[in-house]
Amino acid sequence: MNKYIFYTILFLIGFVGTYISIPLFKNLLINSNVVRPNYKNDMIPVSMGIVFLPMIIINSIILVYFTTEYKNLMFIFIFIFGIMSMFLAGILDDIIGNRDVSGLKGHFKSLFKGNLTTGGFKAVFGGFVGILVSVVISKSISDIIINTLIIALSTNLMNLLDLRPGRAIKVYLAIIISIFTTLTGYIKVLPLLILPNVLAYFKYDLKAKAMMGDTGSNVLGISIGILMVLGYSFNIRLTWLVFLVLIHLLTEKYSLTKIIENNKVLNFIDKLGR
Repeated sequence: MNKYIFYTILFLIGFVGTYISIPLFKNLLINSNVVRPNYKNDMIPVSMGIVFLPMIIINSIILVYFTTEYKNLMFIFIFIFGIMSMFLAGILDDIIGNRDVSGLKGHFKSLFKGNLTTGGFKAVFGGFVGILVSVVISKSISDIIINTLIIALSTNLMNLLDLRPGRAIKVYLAIIISIFTTLTGYIKVLPLLILPNVLAYFKYDLKAKAMMGDTGSNVLGISIGILMVLGYSFNIRLTWLVFLVLIHLLTEKYSLTKIIENNKVLNFIDKLGR
């Protein structure tokens, strides 16, 4: 089968399947009282990131069926393992998380005092997931360290952004589309396991009809991290890591929302479509 026809099939299955599933999951969350006030104090369903998963698995089945090389099968399962792991940590944080502690610094400070928060668990768990993936794919200790940090900090990047409707997804789409267009080889197909699903849900997030929560933002973040460590050279990975470290240091000290609101261009993009 022509690869571009195959890409189109995966995209359409992911988009249509997710779009059909959204009302079902939205009603499920509302009926289960999995709701939370958003930044305007409107009560809307949270954890809507769960809607990404069904079509990720279905398209993965299709992809595995048409994949014959062991190395490529490994790439698929690494990608799915990371997504499923952070989905677990994210939904735990959404459902029972305490919002009194925020930021990586706050969660680790709380942990060192003997108080485990769901955010602290997510950070530590995400770190070990990053280590496991990195050990599998890396060729040296330095590679393991760099790849682990990329996966962990990429995962948290989407959490930092997911404070206003559509913000995290706008940034995610810019990053994932750039990744899709620049990746080469077999790994290029992996973004299509999640990209169409996010596009199908985007309007709900943008119009503040639902929040994807950490259930969704963690999945988006780790998908970026794993694709970066699988598909790019050392120099590109190192550049991305430096950016991640800088943005995390910045947001520990300053409000990202205020930075965006005080910049006309960023504020325009942030509010576009709401």
